[in-house]
Amino acid sequence: MEGHDMKIATLPRLAACALAASLALTGAARADNPGVGFGLSWVFGQHSGKGLAAGVKLFSSREKNEIAGTLGVDYHFATSSFRPTLGAAYMGDRLYGEANFGYSMYDQVIDFGLGGGLVNTKD
Repeated sequence: MEGHDMKIATLPRLAACALAASLALTGAARADNPGVGFGLSWVFGQHSGKGLAAGVKLFSSREKNEIAGTLGVDYHFATSSFRPTLGAAYMGDRLYGEANFGYSMYDQVIDFGLGGGLVNTKD
């Protein structure tokens, strides 16, 4: 199998591992208390895949001072493409800090990002 084929073949396994790790770190999502937010991420990719991205996120919880699972989509400025994400975030007072894995639609690889933004935490 060539290198490019290997990346595509391992994508479902990597995505499943990322999801399992996110759920293990954050616990099961509570449907009665989801959060919504938007923010900026810095993507640590190779070649064209690195740089600033802006996106919207869904959070498994709105509780302050807790860790929440995230699911979102970013717009990556360097590649002018979308990047679905899965990660974990620390929920502050209307702010979040996040580590995520995303799938670069442009490069067709999984990459890593760090970011933060605004979220509707509970008062």
